[in-house]
Order: sequence, then C-alpha cells, then structure tokens
Amino acid sequence: MRMLSRYQKHGGFIQLVQLIETCGKQKQDKFIEIIEKEDPNWAVAIREKMLTIEKIMSWDNTILAEIAGRLQQLTIAIAMHGLNPESIERILSIFTHSQRRNIEDLYSSNKPNSGEISAAFLKILQETRSMISNGYLRAEKFAPELTIPEEYEDKLGKYIQSPSEIVRQPAEKSKEKSPGIAIVTATATASTNKSDTKEIDILRTQLLTMQKENQQLRSELRILREKMLQIRKIA
Repeated sequence: MRMLSRYQKHGGFIQLVQLIETCGKQKQDKFIEIIEKEDPNWAVAIREKMLTIEKIMSWDNTILAEIAGRLQQLTIAIAMHGLNPESIERILSIFTHSQRRNIEDLYSSNKPNSGEISAAFLKILQETRSMISNGYLRAEKFAPELTIPEEYEDKLGKYIQSPSEIVRQPAEKSKEKSPGIAIVTATATASTNKSDTKEIDILRTQLLTMQKENQQLRSELRILREKMLQIRKIA
C-alpha cells in the first residue's frame, strides 16, 4: 500500500503535514522525497503548507507576540539557543522590560542540548498550529499560503498514480499485439513494485522511530516545565 493512500481521506492532508512538522530536518526531507515519488503535487503542497521556525520568524511582530504569549518563558529561552542573534533580538523586542530580563536570565542560566532545543521548537510549532487550527490566528491574513481549503485532498488528486501503474497501462494496451513487449513491461512493473514496497518498509520503520523520539521530546518538555516551576518558586 502506498503511503499517501491513507491520507487521501478528508482531513488526511493536515494530519500528514502535522506529522512531518514534528520531524527533524533530515527526516522531513526524507519523507517529502518519498512522497514526491508518489505524487509531486503533494510534496509541493506539504512544503508550502507546513510550519517551520523560519516561517514563524518571518511573520510580523504582532503575530509573534500572540504566539509568545501562549508559551512559557523557559520554552522561549531554550529555543533562543537554536536561533541566530538577529532572531533572538527580534523575539526579545516584543516583551516588556521585566519580561525580557526574565527571559535573558533563563537564557543565560541554561545550557540546553540539541534535544532540549528541538523540544522547545516542537512546542512552538505545536502551539502555533493549534492557534491556527482553532482560529485564534487567522493565517489567511498574514500567511495566506498556509491556509488549507476544505476537501484539499481532492484538489491535490484523489487517486495517486504510482510508477508501476504508469508502466502497466501501456502493457495492457499492447498485450494482444505484442506479447514480448507485455512480458518485458510486466517484469519492469514487478521490479518497480518491489522498489515501492522496500521504500514503504523503510518509511514505516522511520515513522516508528519518529514516534519514539516524539515521546522522548514530550518527556523532556515535562522536565522543562518542572524546572520552570522550581525556578518560579525560588524567585
């Protein structure tokens, strides 16, 4: 079974986008590469509609302030360790003087590892996606390219044609006239099917790995929250 077939139902596209949003950059590229082999239209749409930290940082300060207002200061401070100086200053500029000082203190007192930074990024992406999905943020006003119309799956193409199906069609048409050609085409189809099956198996393994990593990130987020509560109690 092809990967995209399970996401062709209503609401399947956004499920796939949210799944890929929670992956690291390398896994995102790999998943999109596999999707592109099944249907280039879906790959293009996913790249356009998925949230990234870079996209969020390109938005107006008023939008950033809305998002930051829903995040814990510790999450922001940890995420800042994965941003460039310009982005750090931009984030700090949206806070009041006292809030900025608190975040700068948290930033200086924490030395997060890559996993903790990824967990903070994930929290930002999840919160932003939730705000858009719930209508709290109106993406059509500041990032119209992110909007996902109703029944978007049908617009992308309800039936996806795999390479094996493309090979099979001319074989069926020419079967009666040229048996030899049909045999060669059938061989090519079988080879392509094996290749597709191998890619799907690899993808399934990667999805399981990603789910385990997501669980680890959730655990790290809980630890970060506990740290923040402890800091607040001390303050």
